Amino acid sequence: MNEYLIPKVSTFGKLLFQGKGEEVRTNRRVTAVKYNVISEKQKDLLEVQIPVIAGSKTFDPDTEVELVEPKLEPAGQATSDNRAISYWRLSAKDIVKKGE
Repeated sequence: MNEYLIPKVSTFGKLLFQGKGEEVRTNRRVTAVKYNVISEKQKDLLEVQIPVIAGSKTFDPDTEVELVEPKLEPAGQATSDNRAISYWRLSAKDIVKKGE
């Protein structure tokens, strides 16, 4: 699958941490965790997938954060009625408090 490195500031603007989302499992093993952030430029809540090796993230809500090497990749999922849902998956190597 192709991955696309994206420019952080022009794409997201200020990012505010909102909390932990769901865990991503591969073969019953947790491989990543999804975190919720609000993007100033996107004007919406974004879900970013961070690998477990980056450690657990416990920032206070509305803490300004940065994504380390964010990437967008196309993804899709088959539905039970022979259709498909496509979307962009946002991932990063880590999520850190701005300036650290």
